[in-house]
Amino acid sequence: MKNIQILIVALAAFALGSCSDFLDLKHESNISTDNFNKNTEELYASLVGCYNGMQEALYREWAMTELRSDNTRIYARTSTTAIFDVIRQLDLSTIQPINYLVDEYWAGNYHNIERCNTVIRDFAVVDDPDLRAQYKAEAMFIRSYHYFNLVRLFGGVFLVTKPITANEARYMQRSNPEAIYDLIMNDLKEIVENDMLPDVRSGEELGRITLPAAKALLAKVYMTRYLVGSDEYAKAKPLLEEVITAAGNPQSASDLVPFADIFNITNEMNKEIIFAIRYKAGNLGIGSPFGNEFAPANSGTNVINGSGRSYNYPSTSIINAFDANPNDKRKDVSLAEKYYNAQSNTWVDDDETTQCRFVKKYLSPVETVNDGESDWPVIRLADVLLLYAEVTNELEGPTAEAVKYVDMIRERAGLEPLEAGKKANSYYFRTAIRNERRLELAFENQRWFDLLRWGIAVQRITEYYNQEYIYTNLPNSYKPTIVEWQTVLPIPLNVMNINPELTQNYGY
Repeated sequence: MKNIQILIVALAAFALGSCSDFLDLKHESNISTDNFNKNTEELYASLVGCYNGMQEALYREWAMTELRSDNTRIYARTSTTAIFDVIRQLDLSTIQPINYLVDEYWAGNYHNIERCNTVIRDFAVVDDPDLRAQYKAEAMFIRSYHYFNLVRLFGGVFLVTKPITANEARYMQRSNPEAIYDLIMNDLKEIVENDMLPDVRSGEELGRITLPAAKALLAKVYMTRYLVGSDEYAKAKPLLEEVITAAGNPQSASDLVPFADIFNITNEMNKEIIFAIRYKAGNLGIGSPFGNEFAPANSGTNVINGSGRSYNYPSTSIINAFDANPNDKRKDVSLAEKYYNAQSNTWVDDDETTQCRFVKKYLSPVETVNDGESDWPVIRLADVLLLYAEVTNELEGPTAEAVKYVDMIRERAGLEPLEAGKKANSYYFRTAIRNERRLELAFENQRWFDLLRWGIAVQRITEYYNQEYIYTNLPNSYKPTIVEWQTVLPIPLNVMNINPELTQNYGY
């Protein structure tokens, strides 16, 4: 896959040159209807663009998800940097439609949906039937991934399933969330039911989408869209079972990749990773920015070359959650509370006066700023194991198999099996699963979506605002609160300006 990604560098000039000013403003798919891929090679290049296009949306996803959860927070009480206010809005649930991080995230998703729609339209140019189906499936998966994130964050959005003209885009209306979910599920079910993707990838194809990835994403859609315990919700379980079987049916922690090795750049696309958004260092234009984005501001070269920006700053809440189990190996892999200043020979660790905490999962050495090697996992085996334990518990209670998977993940983290009281009934086991998901998947953009799926986002973030030191010591005019409508992001002002007849989300 990383060999494939290098091709996008050659395509970048064409891709940028083909985007009109109107496209940059309107943020939907807009590609000339006569701009067709004419053969397999051209379609393959377009598909490469879909894979690399996921980076654009991911760039601001942490601000839409982790920052709005109890895992991370704003990096200081006050700042003169231009980005501070828009980060503070997302952190304090005071988001405005003019927030440019929201705008960039929206645009990034729709730019790549545009690319996917082009591949889906033109897939028939491929002569080989298996390859033809595979290319279409890969584009449908990526489009589904984008729409799944958009519908969870914004509610009803623009349902664009083919390349459209600027004039068509100008008068589009938002579709309701049910229509968005129908598209996502229809695409993923087509992939799964027709076996349109291989079970595994190897060699130069390593990192491309597989059938287990499509099954895992579809299972998560079932668990998100439908009521807990319903027949549709229950359809997630057999899909998750199939993904676990494809991953080798692990029976103990020894069958899993050690936690630290999951994120090691010398061990990329290991068997823990079901799907990841990939990056390649080397000044190719596809390196990861997150090492610099998340490293401490004003840290010089002590953490990463080029210093950091202190975005996605670990909260006291997540640190306390890890510290409740001092032997948890995941903490030191996931975050740091201090760094060593080689120039002064001192540790920088006073969070009240200095930005010293940082996320470590995506930290790798860089020669050039924003050009890291670390991939970003989207679907991991541990995610699937915990989802399986969750759906099983909701349908049948804490079965031995469900408990086994949770204990397996805990054992890998260096923890003892769950105490008897934490698996005594569905309620206590549910709490244990949710805690493991938070710690296991911290800073992977999963927490906010979990809180929404469980229906506890307002309750949990209210508790968090009342407990986190930085919020409790803010002036009264800045002390945050959250109500239900604030769990949905506003439609960006740029989009509203194009079509004044659009409806804005309630409250904005």
